[in-house]
Amino acid sequence: MSGRYSATYRSEPKNVAIARSAVANFARSCGFDGREVSEIELAAGEALSNAAEHGLQRDGGSFTVRCSCQGNELVIEVRDTGRGFQQTAPVQPPDVIPSRGFGMTIMRAFMNTITYSENGTVVRLTRRRDTAEDGNGHGAT
Repeated sequence: MSGRYSATYRSEPKNVAIARSAVANFARSCGFDGREVSEIELAAGEALSNAAEHGLQRDGGSFTVRCSCQGNELVIEVRDTGRGFQQTAPVQPPDVIPSRGFGMTIMRAFMNTITYSENGTVVRLTRRRDTAEDGNGHGAT
């Protein structure tokens, strides 16, 4: 299966759910099973939420999601119009439990690879379909 999906959304919270659903539907059309689609939807939702939030840093902000499927591999690219972020998080004292910052962990848990460019305004997530040989197509490096 091969195909493409692309859409641009205004940086509004309601559009995150719409974009997340579109990514899930695209993954399903690429042959990912129900569990895989749920994992992809969760990981993509984190990237989309970040893009919508960071895109709001500028008037009229937006975010774009592009998906492509080739063979057993799905690539999701999320781009926003924000200023980006520092890719090295500050160290928290051990007695401080952060209320934010779990998105990267979630994305890494369910995707094969995650890359960032342009100060984090572009996030690229890759997921291969689980195969009978390994039974586990995820776990980012």
